[in-house]
Amino acid sequence: MRKLFMAIVIVLLISGCVKEKDASSETKGEPEQTSEQEKETEATDTAQDEEGDAEKATSELGDLEVKLSGEAIIEEDQIRIEGESNLLPGSSIYSGGVTDGGFASSTFIDTAEVQEDGSFSFEFSGISTSTTVKLNLYTNNQTEEHYGENLEKATGPQVYVTDTHGEYEVKAEFYIDVDQPMPYTIPIEIPQWQEKPDDYGEPEVWMEAEVDSDHEYLYFHGETNLVEGTRVGGNLRKASGIIDAFSFGFTRINPDGTFELRVPYYKLQKGMYMPIRFEPKNNVWEDVLDTYGEHGEKLKGELVEKDGEDQYVELIVEIDAPDFDPPKDVGLTVEDEEVKIQMPDDLLFDFDESTLKADAKKTLDDVMKDLQKLDENTEIQINGHTDNVGDPDYNLNLSKERAEAVWAYLEKSGDVTGLDVQIEGFGDTKPIASNKEEDGQERNRRVEIVINPN
Repeated sequence: MRKLFMAIVIVLLISGCVKEKDASSETKGEPEQTSEQEKETEATDTAQDEEGDAEKATSELGDLEVKLSGEAIIEEDQIRIEGESNLLPGSSIYSGGVTDGGFASSTFIDTAEVQEDGSFSFEFSGISTSTTVKLNLYTNNQTEEHYGENLEKATGPQVYVTDTHGEYEVKAEFYIDVDQPMPYTIPIEIPQWQEKPDDYGEPEVWMEAEVDSDHEYLYFHGETNLVEGTRVGGNLRKASGIIDAFSFGFTRINPDGTFELRVPYYKLQKGMYMPIRFEPKNNVWEDVLDTYGEHGEKLKGELVEKDGEDQYVELIVEIDAPDFDPPKDVGLTVEDEEVKIQMPDDLLFDFDESTLKADAKKTLDDVMKDLQKLDENTEIQINGHTDNVGDPDYNLNLSKERAEAVWAYLEKSGDVTGLDVQIEGFGDTKPIASNKEEDGQERNRRVEIVINPN
């Protein structure tokens, strides 16, 4: 009996050990992966994800909700566009450009074929004039069959109305500013429109806009219930109502009623304002004229003005300018709190000289009046600049000598000793215009007084 009892105990002990071993095996599972194995696994997962993304992108090719994006690489002597799309392979993209002066640019007239993965590319020679570049889906038998004869089947935020009722265009736009230091890259993005106003297209028109600036442009960011494609804009005006020369801009209303208007300027002055107008007589788009009348006779609202038999809409946007009064031919620009007084070098110096001309002293006396309004310890910089003609080291020394000559006169002739002043020469390293043309070189030769420098 005792032997039987001992046998039972031994069997139970062996059974328990086996179960414990099995449980331990279940807990431990597979052996831990090494770091190399983990890297291989991650690489495989990444490759599978990329393959999945590629398959997804390929499956979207030809989708009626069209997409155009990519980037433009801007260099001194070359402009490259690397584009992406979900357009049908074999479709054509047509490119064109319009300069700031409103002239068509022959540089950008070209076509590119959409590849099997939806990509496309362009290469252009460098330019000397700032230009808005537009990329359009080109209509041919293939695109008309798929997207409609007038692209009426295409959808998405990059489908726009045209001047002809019932006809559309698929496009992407970007702006090349030749005054920006090169090289640089511009993203070509798909816009995100907001909801249209509830009273979109109603004859009682409203419009509102805010404005900000950098040292080249005034930027008006607006909203309205005017229909898409309506042309708005105008000329910057002085307090007297006189047009400020070369300071004008025009744009068209976006699909959601917003608009972005860019206006170049050289000198801000107190009392300046921008009349943003919509004049039906200057619009030729069928939908616009049908909505508001060829003479604007259907227009209503507080912004409506009359000119004989014509009616137009006008929004007055006042420009906030510093309380300065710079002399003739001296520029005044503003970006946030930074103010630049820009004096062309021929206003101050003879060619290749750093001694002030006799006439320059009258100009600097007028500038002094504005500097004396500044609070004590206001930080200012006096910077000399040249074009890129000649030896860079020589230009650097000349620009510094000219900046020092300006400060020497101001310090001697007026009460500006309480200002925190720095003097610097930059030679040709900080151009504000392209050095490819004489007009740009002339703008780059200058002495700037920068107040509250960023």
